[in-house]
Amino acid sequence: MTKSLTTILIAFSTTIFAQEQVAKDVLDKLSTITKSYKNMTIGFDFIFENKNQNINEKQKGTLILQKEMFRLEMEEQIIINDGESQWIYLTDMNEVQIMEHDPEEQMMSPNKLFTIYEEGYKYNYVGTESEKGKRLQIIDLFPKESGAFMKVTLAVDAAKNQLHKITILDKNGGTYSYLVSSFESNTKIASFTFNTDDYKGVEVIDLR
Repeated sequence: MTKSLTTILIAFSTTIFAQEQVAKDVLDKLSTITKSYKNMTIGFDFIFENKNQNINEKQKGTLILQKEMFRLEMEEQIIINDGESQWIYLTDMNEVQIMEHDPEEQMMSPNKLFTIYEEGYKYNYVGTESEKGKRLQIIDLFPKESGAFMKVTLAVDAAKNQLHKITILDKNGGTYSYLVSSFESNTKIASFTFNTDDYKGVEVIDLR
C-alpha cells in the first residue's frame, strides 16, 4: 500500500513539474517576443463582472505601449504616462489630474497588464482550447504573495505567440477580462504627453 502511494505521489509530482515547465516555456517565448517590439498598439474589449453585486460592465479600449511609457484610452478616461509624469483625463468631468509616476504604486498599471506574468506569480499549464480557429494555450497564474487578486488566467495564441485574453479574479468575487481584438507592433505612434489644447475648457489639477 505504501509503495503504491509513493508511486502515485511521484507520478503526480512529475505531472505538476511537466505542467510548470510547459507553462514556463510558453511564457518565456511570449516574453521574448513581446520585448522584441519597439512599441505595441493593442485594441481590446474589457468586461468587469461581479455576480454578488449584480455588476456587468463592458467597454472597448486601446493601449499603446513603448518601454515604460503608455497611453490607455477607454470610454470614460484616458491615462498617459511618459515614465516621469502621469495624466488621468476624466471625460465626463473634462478634468485632467497630473501626478508623478511612482512605479512602486503601479502593480496593475496598464504598461504591466500585458506582461503581468513576468514576475511575482507561480504558474500552471491548464491545457489548450480552440476558439474561432485559434489554438489557445491556457495558463493559470497564482500570486506568490497575498494581495487583491487570487488568480490570473492567460490565453495565448499558440500560432502567433501573442496574448489573446487575460482574466483576473479578485478576492471580492470580481472578474476582469481583457480580450485582445487587434494588435500592431513597431508602428508610428504619437508622443506620450497630454496636450490641453486638444481639450477645450479642460480643468487641470496638478498634484506633482
